[in-house]
Amino acid sequence: MACTAPPLQLAEALFQNAVDQSAIAIAITDTAARIVYVNRAFTTMTGYSADDVIGRNQSVLSYKTTPKAVYQELWANLSAGRDWTGRLLNRRKDGTPYIAELTVTPVTSAAGESDATHFLGMHRDVTKEYKQSCLLAYHKQLIESVVSVAPMAVALLDSEGKVILDNPAYQYLVKDLKLKEPAHAVLAILRDNLGEGFDVAAARRRPLLNNELRFERTGAEPRWYSCSVAWFEEHPTAIDAFHQNAKSVYQLLLMHDISGSKHQQEALGLALMRERLSENEYNQTVREALSGAIFQLQGPINLIAAATRLQRRRVGATAASDPLVHALVEAQDAGERAIATLQAAIPTELSAPVGPVNLNELIRDVLMLETETFLAAGVTVDWCPALILPSLQGDPSALRIVFRQLIRNAVEAMNTSGWRERNLYLGTSARGGRIEAEISDTGPGIPETLRFKVFEPFFSTKNDCKGARGMGLSVAQDVVSRHRGMLEIDPEYTNGCRLRLSFPHNHPLPKKPEAVE
Repeated sequence: MACTAPPLQLAEALFQNAVDQSAIAIAITDTAARIVYVNRAFTTMTGYSADDVIGRNQSVLSYKTTPKAVYQELWANLSAGRDWTGRLLNRRKDGTPYIAELTVTPVTSAAGESDATHFLGMHRDVTKEYKQSCLLAYHKQLIESVVSVAPMAVALLDSEGKVILDNPAYQYLVKDLKLKEPAHAVLAILRDNLGEGFDVAAARRRPLLNNELRFERTGAEPRWYSCSVAWFEEHPTAIDAFHQNAKSVYQLLLMHDISGSKHQQEALGLALMRERLSENEYNQTVREALSGAIFQLQGPINLIAAATRLQRRRVGATAASDPLVHALVEAQDAGERAIATLQAAIPTELSAPVGPVNLNELIRDVLMLETETFLAAGVTVDWCPALILPSLQGDPSALRIVFRQLIRNAVEAMNTSGWRERNLYLGTSARGGRIEAEISDTGPGIPETLRFKVFEPFFSTKNDCKGARGMGLSVAQDVVSRHRGMLEIDPEYTNGCRLRLSFPHNHPLPKKPEAVE
């Protein structure tokens, strides 16, 4: 029969080897804190061999800077038979300091006596962890400080769109723009303006940089912000997600106020804009005058052509020698040559490149250009723009002329001797995929019988009810129609005249039809 070692001896040997080979530094002391045992990991961590420390007090490891209160707490727990865990500043044999996370457990006798006979200490070097935690805390504090004092608005949104972090500049924006969450409005308009580009950037985690947005404020100067969006992922910190690859996606929104530079640009561009508008309006006036002359000439020429055909049928075979037919033909030819000369003299319509147009910005430009007109006529202007407005695809020069003329028409309608109430209202809004604008005045209005006739070419109510005039609503309607929009007179408005304009946003313009020869 094979001889086997007693189970207890096997267990003691196994325990001895396990403790000695443990990766955790272990030291056993008596109740007076004198070291009676250390394992290999203790030697590796501290540099002290067993011969160096056995019989010496545990304080041989102390760096002498740990507060006394820490040791008092340690001994209070051990005296009460409780474990103690804490951090001590120790030093190795070569004198270098390290931070030890120490757990000390009272060891009682096998007989179950309550008093401890020894203390078991398990040491772990947490110097690197401490440095990393300090560095992390420093970086966190640094980032929070930078975000807090940053001159730009910062908002961090979670995957559900909730703002979980912002800074004072963003909170000021909430109050200034009177929006509960400006970030939601900004992201919505960026998504609308950029279309698929926004979704592609989000899917590929590519930042969107320096997208300029304009915020209108009733009764105050508009604000411009350069907006940037970045996406990043965070691995889950929940314990049950330890082996999962699920990630949370966050959006970081930065909004830098560029209103100062934009207002300077507007001031510099105002004079140039006034000059271009005047040139365009002059060309439009010449085109209208020549078109009107052609229209007036075309009638008599058509009568002459009809008379020529009638005379030829009347004289029959002798038409070639008939003096009246000859005179009528010469008159018709002269008229047609005159029309051709007038058509050749019509100036080419100037147009700006088609691109994104912000209707708020365009109308505000017109209001700035017409300030002197309002003051001279004693007109009070109520400008109520939408806070944020999507852009529309269009010709800014043509649209600017349309709004300028419609506003002038409204002012002229109210600028009548004895007319007291002179209020002009302009407002914009976005709803149902369309951009809407309203121009209302407190003038005499347009009679119901003329609400459709005013859109006819060359018709004006100037000598009647002083409604739309100047370039004519027909030309304005043509420009609006080319932008896939609608221009109409509100029949329910009885305090003057209200015009409503509606455009689709971010919709390409059709090519302008070529003139018929």
